[in-house]
Order: sequence, then C-alpha cells, then structure tokens
Amino acid sequence: MPLYLTEADVSELADVELALQAVEASFARQGRGAAGNVGRRRARIPSGALQLMGAADQALGAAGAKVYTTFRGGGVRFVVLLFDVASGALRAVLEAGRLGELRTGAASGVSSKYLARPDSRVVGLIGSGRQARTQLEALDAVHNLAEVRVSSRTPANVQAFIDEMRPRTAADLIAASTPADAARGADVVVTATSAAAPVLRGDDLAPGMHVIAMGTNHPSHAEVDPAAVARADRVFVDDLDGAQVECGDLIAAAQAGLFQWGQAAELGRVVAGRMAGRTSAEDVTLFESQGIALWDIALAQAVVERAEASGRGVTLS
Repeated sequence: MPLYLTEADVSELADVELALQAVEASFARQGRGAAGNVGRRRARIPSGALQLMGAADQALGAAGAKVYTTFRGGGVRFVVLLFDVASGALRAVLEAGRLGELRTGAASGVSSKYLARPDSRVVGLIGSGRQARTQLEALDAVHNLAEVRVSSRTPANVQAFIDEMRPRTAADLIAASTPADAARGADVVVTATSAAAPVLRGDDLAPGMHVIAMGTNHPSHAEVDPAAVARADRVFVDDLDGAQVECGDLIAAAQAGLFQWGQAAELGRVVAGRMAGRTSAEDVTLFESQGIALWDIALAQAVVERAEASGRGVTLS
C-alpha cells in the first residue's frame, strides 16, 4: 500500500544534505543516459493552470510525476507521485512544497560544486523569498561561505531574510542596495526572483564568476539579460529540451543573436564525467535551472526511505 507524507513529514525527514546527495546522484544518472525526463506541461484555464512534469530513473528504481496548481486565490500546491519501476506499483504520495524548495537549492549547490571556482567564498544573492533560503543553505554546504550580499526589491524583506538566516550560517550576511551591488566582486551570483525583466546584466559579470539563474521558467520572462548570457564562456542547463521551451534568459539571447543553442550542454554530463565544466579560473559559467522531475523523484525516494525506516507517514488503503 502506498505511503502518504504531508508537508510536515517531509520537513521533518528531509534536509539540505540529503537533497544535495540525491540531486547530485540524479544528475550523474541523467548524464550517463540512465534516466529519462518529461518536461513541464501546463493545462491553462482563465483562473490559472495545472502543471505536470515526470521522470523515470532505472538505476534509482523509481518513476514518478510532480503535479502542482497555480490558481488565483488558491496559492500553489505541489504533490509528487512516486512509483516503483520493478512492479509499477504506486509507492508513495508526497506533499511537495518543501521538497521542491530543497531539490532546487540542491541543484544550485551541485552546479556550484562542479562549475564555480573551488575557492569561492562570496555569494551575491538576488532575491529574498523562500527559495533564496535553500539556495543559501546549499551553497554554504558546498563552499563554506564567508560573505553573502542580499538584494531584493523590498528592503524590509532583505532584513527579514538576514535575521532569519544569520543563525544558520557562519557567513557574514550583508544587505545590498541593488542587484549590481550584490553581484560586484562575488564568486557566485544567484538570481532567485519572480521578475519578468532582467535583474542581472552583462556589466555585472566578472571573470571567474559562476551565475545561477533559477527564478523563472517562463519563456517570455528573463532574470539575466542577453549581454550577460553572451559573456558566459560555458552555459549549462538541467534539461536541454525543456530549456528550449521555457528558459526565457536563453530564448531572449538567442533571439538577439547573442547565443546559439549548440553552446549549451546539460550539467548532468559534467557530473557524470562525460565533459568538462569550468576550463579555467577566468571562465564565466552560467547554469540555467528550470527544475526537472528527475530531482523530485530522487529526493522523494530518499525521503520515503527515511519515512519507512522511522515509521513516519500514513499508509493508504
């Protein structure tokens, strides 16, 4: 019988360390061609959309789908359905808001592990919402950060973020007045916003920087302008087919003639050892993170294993 895990169960069972392990291993299997991903599809109606994405991972022994709603007045609700590939049976149903935050932060951490300079200590964080919190936690776990400069449209949100996150990191958390101030002199820059127009520009980038653009998956929205994409020496995505459909940053750069899709590669190939990531200390690397279901099922599987070992959750009849 399948196991049902609530948001409270997932929050209790999962952490950034587990997410980093699960997502890094997922990238490696994807890069070896041992897993398949189905990109996001949206069923739209006037009040919002139902959104679906799926994946199957032979080596993990799991397949599944994430389904979520974005209806006006109803907030966003996430569910992951996890199946066993050996039997085809439904293994678990997980409420997946917290799971999504953790797996997305972990993907950024994995990208920084493989693409940022090993001596990276300073992060420019553009955005101060819920997702920014797991971005910081994952990057801190990978790099042992010294300084994080936080920028947001609302200064009060920046201060609330700093107050909340200060006990969770030894890094010095600093409020930055503008996105450019957050990026200036940083080793790693993260855009974690809901902005429809770019918040990071080509002039904000410097040699040796690693940029993580993870805040949007809408084809007409962009956090990083075409000039910034053009400055990147190495461009990586989570899923190339999906990026060509919904990565507004790269779509806009391609339309401006500053980027060609042949320049992009899937990060999984780097994690699997099939290609090089950063090739010099001066490279500017860019990871465009749209979010894929392979990460969801990998972390869901790890959470379910912990739940079964601890007796957490409700068995559905």
